[in-house]
Amino acid sequence: MRLDGYMTGCNLGHWISQYGSKGQEHHDTYITEPDFERMAEWGIDHVRLPVDYFIFEHDDNPGVYLDYGLKYIDNSIAWAKKYGLNLVLDLHHAPGFFFGNGEKNNLFTSRDSQNRFIGIWKFFAGRYADEGDNVRFELLNELVWDNSDPWNALWQETSEEIFRITPHRRVIVGGNRWNSVQELKNLTVSENPNIMYTFHMYEPFLFSHQRASWIENHRNYTKPVTYPYCVEDHRGYYNGWTPEGLSEGGMFDKEFLRRFMQPAFDFIEKNGRPLYLGEYGAIAGGDTDSMVNWYNDVADLCLEHGIGRSVWSYRGFATVTTPDNQPGDERILRAITRK
Repeated sequence: MRLDGYMTGCNLGHWISQYGSKGQEHHDTYITEPDFERMAEWGIDHVRLPVDYFIFEHDDNPGVYLDYGLKYIDNSIAWAKKYGLNLVLDLHHAPGFFFGNGEKNNLFTSRDSQNRFIGIWKFFAGRYADEGDNVRFELLNELVWDNSDPWNALWQETSEEIFRITPHRRVIVGGNRWNSVQELKNLTVSENPNIMYTFHMYEPFLFSHQRASWIENHRNYTKPVTYPYCVEDHRGYYNGWTPEGLSEGGMFDKEFLRRFMQPAFDFIEKNGRPLYLGEYGAIAGGDTDSMVNWYNDVADLCLEHGIGRSVWSYRGFATVTTPDNQPGDERILRAITRK
């Protein structure tokens, strides 16, 4: 099983999602049509478009959807089609839920928030009903909740409403704990073949997020992290803790990745359903040779099992492009576009 047409992707993060206080100038310039053309030239076959709801809907006027934000989605779909790319529309920040908001989230305790969530997807289903499999809907990014039951109920209700409007639409759902691969087992597996499943993977996290400014223990641990690496080389970080799943000798290497991703492989074998790795990536600023090794190892494991993947992110995190939006290292580009 393969997700043909959705095998090698790029996330368009920090454009119309997680953009802070930036305004129209950012939205008009951060990602533009030439970026889609460039990605197609590299061999990218799809983009994952994270969207925050408040770019097209205001909390004081729910259910009224604004052209200001919708035009960026419309343009993305049009540009993707023009250059032969597919698109995953990902609701990154939903009414009542964002993966970083913790106790502020009320999507699973407020019926008003749930109705707004369902309403958004019914609106998108109607607005893009004429699109084919070039557009897929990812209902929610990185669930974080006490258990998966409320989410299983909500995504099934939402997808049923979508299918009433656009029966052919592919709908993507991920598991709990930031789309953890270990949580795939707690997702309801639908008999509807148009329901697809996703997970995220940034392991080993110390490597992929080394010196990340928004993570205190990473910000304070300044020793460079190469890949593969031995846990003993970074005892200052692990401080006596030995993570599960390490290879013989305590190595974070391809065999560690294989063990870590085994729940995904088990899911495919048990359910006969393909999987989508919606996010993976290594933060810019690390050792380039190590990044090439890691991207190729992830690609190898995904290709072995027909798993489509989308790197985070075209701009703003990984080394796909440079800070001034020039192409990154050619070896990394080759690794993320392998099919």
